[in-house]
Amino acid sequence: MLLLLCLSVLSQAAKAQETWEVFMEKIPEHLQVSLLIQDEEGQTLFSQSADKRIPSASIIKIPILIALMEKVENREITLDARYSLQATDKVGGAGELQHLPDGSGITFRYLAEEMIRISDNTATNILIRAIEMGYIQDWLKKNGYRDTQLNRLMMDFKAIEEGRQNYTSPREINDILLNLWEGKWLKEDSRAEIMHCLKGCADNSTIPSLLPAGTVVAHKTGTLDYVRGDAGIILGDKPLILSVFVENFESMEEAESAIGKIALKAFRDFGR
Repeated sequence: MLLLLCLSVLSQAAKAQETWEVFMEKIPEHLQVSLLIQDEEGQTLFSQSADKRIPSASIIKIPILIALMEKVENREITLDARYSLQATDKVGGAGELQHLPDGSGITFRYLAEEMIRISDNTATNILIRAIEMGYIQDWLKKNGYRDTQLNRLMMDFKAIEEGRQNYTSPREINDILLNLWEGKWLKEDSRAEIMHCLKGCADNSTIPSLLPAGTVVAHKTGTLDYVRGDAGIILGDKPLILSVFVENFESMEEAESAIGKIALKAFRDFGR
């Protein structure tokens, strides 16, 4: 009886894999899609090029946020402490802090929220300096992450020209999210702060875009001219950890559409 049950489970898994392979064939052939879908226990539900190391864009802000909360737990940073915004902090790209007057007082909690909510690059760079880039790099290494690297500040084009890029892979960013979900590193209050930030991500053009209204997603998107990605937790009846990166797209909308369709299928197949 047990053997029959095991065979049935394996048969269902094989059928799901075949269905996904057929589905992925409908994604435009020129797109390079790297993805990993797991359940909350870490079981792989579908993967494609999950170990590919990819420029992370703003998805690197997830481990930055976790490192921040570790510093908070160690009482090295206080979320309610105020930082005085300096002219030298301001960088372009996403975010509103670059438009605030010099000397504006901003809490570290607000910096963390804005780093995720609208991917504020000025907020991110302030946090990287406060946490220390070496601390974040060491945190990634000590937890076994080799593909995921923070090698530069946001909007540091000189560093990019010199070959210093930020990276991750679907497997590693999924593992970071899974360990966050399981409470591996942080106390519950810290985990709640991070989940609050991730649920507040205002960019809903990727994973959340086609999901049923009211579906909660804790996630962080990333955008470069050559990479569009999203990584997060779909909080359906059965939580799913999902990372999708798209390269070689002809338009940003094409990449976002592919991510949205993948997330919807994952939700329908595995999340309810």
